[in-house]
Amino acid sequence: MLKVRKAGLCMIALGLAFAMLNASAAEKAKGSISAQSDDLVRTVLMRLESAMASKNVEEAALLFTEDVHTIDQSGEEIRGLKALRERFERRKDGSPPAVGIHPQSITFPAATAALVVGEVSRKRGQEDLPTSRFSMLMVKKENNWLINELQETTMQSAQTESRLQELDWLIGQWSADKTDATAQLDFEWSPDKKFIKSKCTLTKNGKPPQIDNQVIGWDPQHNTIISWHFDSTGGFGSGTWSKQSDENKWTATVSGVGADGSNSLASNVFTVKSSDEFIWQSVHRTLDDEPVGDTEPIMVRRVKR
Repeated sequence: MLKVRKAGLCMIALGLAFAMLNASAAEKAKGSISAQSDDLVRTVLMRLESAMASKNVEEAALLFTEDVHTIDQSGEEIRGLKALRERFERRKDGSPPAVGIHPQSITFPAATAALVVGEVSRKRGQEDLPTSRFSMLMVKKENNWLINELQETTMQSAQTESRLQELDWLIGQWSADKTDATAQLDFEWSPDKKFIKSKCTLTKNGKPPQIDNQVIGWDPQHNTIISWHFDSTGGFGSGTWSKQSDENKWTATVSGVGADGSNSLASNVFTVKSSDEFIWQSVHRTLDDEPVGDTEPIMVRRVKR
């Protein structure tokens, strides 16, 4: 069974989908993202704003997944809907400020995933409180959009996108080839340089290309580079990046959820050989807590223009 489901790990093994060069390509998800999805996501945000204003814990809880993960601007971390509900209950008896949720961008890296970035305004009486910035991952479950991850940071802390400059070497086009597969990878800065966006196009055995997406950002609460990845079959996940101080090597520790509900973990290692080459390998992989073998090292080369 593990062997059959091995491809499920591939969607999270890199977030860039290079692991697909070492396993069978999964069937592509069907369906397209439409304006209706954007409207539904905005409706969830309005419902959340309304529930917080009315201190309606039950209404707010309906908008989150069971395994929700949140970090507020003070750094408090909550895991799971039960813990989040308890936090709502503790705070509803006080006098919380009025909250406004203002999405600035809503993107759909996959048919069942939405990444929302925006600002949160607060007001106590007639006093305007400091504005904060939020990033939110929503997932589509049974035709409902639910909040799976939510992180809020102070505006001052949010201006640390320059920390991502350490990954500036990734910007550009890359390719990797094996006998029966080719991966084309594009890295680019977002217009405001707060994120790095990547797209991996995998072509295998003459089948239609599979396109996977990743967004890389900076977590000012934990002072680390983070990423979100979205598999074109409907899987998604997140990762934490670190760099060995004495080596030109990066490791992204990633976890993900497959379209079939499976849970995956992996460490993806980027060994930079030059400005035009790096070696990628996924190690320490598990699928539903069962070990899976490391992938072969893959040489990735910059595409010259």
